[in-house]
Amino acid sequence: MCKPISVIRFCSCAENLEANKHRKDIYYVWTLERVSGLNDIAMDGMLMEPSVQLDELLPEYILKELNSKNRFDFEYQPQQNDSLHIKRIHPKKRYHKKKLIGDNLNFYFLADRWHIGYPDGFTYLFETHKNGKVEILK
Repeated sequence: MCKPISVIRFCSCAENLEANKHRKDIYYVWTLERVSGLNDIAMDGMLMEPSVQLDELLPEYILKELNSKNRFDFEYQPQQNDSLHIKRIHPKKRYHKKKLIGDNLNFYFLADRWHIGYPDGFTYLFETHKNGKVEILK
């Protein structure tokens, strides 16, 4: 069983996230997207299921933290259908790649609560609201 993390924080302090993704001390990045309009293109398809676990990041733990307090380092009030994506960019050495389940975790805000998964991506258009690195404090 993985050792539980003590505190997770979504830090927007990385000056230039794209330029710093190669740094070995940044393991996860996040993107917060907000609805920018309605998608008027009819589309059929199916969204992929979110990862069950991403290294030591358990979706249930992140969900509990998102629904209990602001874990972002800026003033943030979630809006209906906001979407949070967490992506692994560097695997930690103690995790063998073949044991990892995926590279992404996804959450969406609906009816005053965060949920695991995706919002309706076929109905809405999204734009990036903020992004940054995930800090895990033990």
